Amino acid sequence: MKRFTSKTLLLLATGICLCGAAHGQYRESETVMDRLIWDDEKLNILLDTRFDAQFTTGNSDGRELGFKDQMLRVWLAGEIVPGIRFRLRQRLNKPLTALRDNLSAATDHAWIAFDVGRDKRWTITAGKQSVNFGTFEYDYNGADVYLSTMINSDLDSYKTGVDVAYRFGKQALHLQVVNSDATQFARDDYKNKALGATILWEGNIGDGLVKTRWAYSTFQHTKSRFYNWITTGIEANPGKLTAQLDYYFGERNMDYGSVVYSDESTLSFVHDQSAALNLEYDAGKWRPAVKGTFNRRHDMDLHRTAYDNWGIQAALEFYPFTAKYLKDLRFHFAYWYTDTLFRGPYADLPHHDGHTLLVGMRWLFKAK
Repeated sequence: MKRFTSKTLLLLATGICLCGAAHGQYRESETVMDRLIWDDEKLNILLDTRFDAQFTTGNSDGRELGFKDQMLRVWLAGEIVPGIRFRLRQRLNKPLTALRDNLSAATDHAWIAFDVGRDKRWTITAGKQSVNFGTFEYDYNGADVYLSTMINSDLDSYKTGVDVAYRFGKQALHLQVVNSDATQFARDDYKNKALGATILWEGNIGDGLVKTRWAYSTFQHTKSRFYNWITTGIEANPGKLTAQLDYYFGERNMDYGSVVYSDESTLSFVHDQSAALNLEYDAGKWRPAVKGTFNRRHDMDLHRTAYDNWGIQAALEFYPFTAKYLKDLRFHFAYWYTDTLFRGPYADLPHHDGHTLLVGMRWLFKAK
């Protein structure tokens, strides 16, 4: 895509989002805090946890066995008055590093949303939020993903900005502008000025039979250079079966020295691709799933593909309880195999395969 197109999209999105935010201002009354504390609809406190016992073995890294805290987050969410909602989501197992927006890297979300317009079809969300990439894998809670694609595992996912959404029927169109200071997108001397824009279509066809998450995103690298992304996902829901097909393609700067056994730390301009096919079946308390992934990294500096990677996963989740505070407690078992095949200048390296087996527990507990 031409640079002019990316720049025009970014300027247009910024203008629309800022105009929308101006109409979404709200001044709290003196009684709001009291209502927040005592009304469940206005303040919900949740603890989001996942702990695993994990065994990993491969032909290069040896064996690893131990217990891991995969997820530990606190949520505060609610609706202050009809049409005005908020969310604060904080990780408790991530360093409290301050970012460009003065929020911690451990803060996933800190936003407030306003439903506006006569029929409330418009929603304006301001604050730190998920960047609106497409695909269904990306939209999952991280605690519900076992084998992840390469791109989903390291995208810069949470940024401060403004999102304007228009809802029609059960579908939505989003236009979002966010900070774009991550190393994978912005040049170091431009990161405090760089912005990104996304357009996302959340489709719903046939009353949920087919759903879509298709997005185009552009991020400033410098004033005149943009990195572009296409992320698409389609989901089919015939009966109790859910099938999801996701695809990612985009440009970024990445240091992949550890993958190719290099001690050098160097950023390379790469074109990354990932695809995933995920099948899940809801059998009540038991929910089996299988997933396949494919990843390719093409180094644009070398003009060669650096490596391909593929993986396959089988998982089984068990929800033994139906009581209000225990219904989201689950036990899970998962196994996956991955194999990395090196290409181009790294073709002489032996392939890198690995097996992972884990048993764990996940609990999304509503404390209030």
